[in-house]
Amino acid sequence: MMDKRRDEAEPGDKMPDLPPESAAAHFEAIGKAINDIDVIVTGLLERIPPSKPWQRQLRVHLRDADRHVEILRLAISLEHDITEIHDAARKLKQVLEVANVQTAGGRADGGTRNALMVAYRNASLLSALLAP
Repeated sequence: MMDKRRDEAEPGDKMPDLPPESAAAHFEAIGKAINDIDVIVTGLLERIPPSKPWQRQLRVHLRDADRHVEILRLAISLEHDITEIHDAARKLKQVLEVANVQTAGGRADGGTRNALMVAYRNASLLSALLAP
C-alpha cells in the first residue's frame, strides 16, 4: 500500500520515507527475539540453584548471556553502527551455544535443555536478522 502511494506521487512531491510493512515485521521479530532470550535467561538464572558444579558453570554462562543481552539492547538503543550491533548479537549467540552444548550432554533436566535450545535458536535467528 505504501509502495503504491510512492509510485503515484509526482517526481517533485516530497513523500516521507516510510518503512514497508516487511521492515516493521523485521524490527518486531528482532525485539521479540531479544525479549524471549532475556526471559529465558532470567528464568533459568532464578530457577537453577548453584549447588552442583555443572549448575554453577551454567549460571556463569547464563550471567554472561544476560550481560550480552544488555549490551545488545544498549547498542541498538544508542544506534551504534550495524557491525557493532551484529557483533553483540554474535557474541550472545556464542555464549548460548556453549551453554547449550554443555547442557545437552550433561546432567541438566529436560526443561533446562529445551529452554537453552530455544534461547540458542532465538540467538541464531537474531544474529541472522541483524547481519549487515
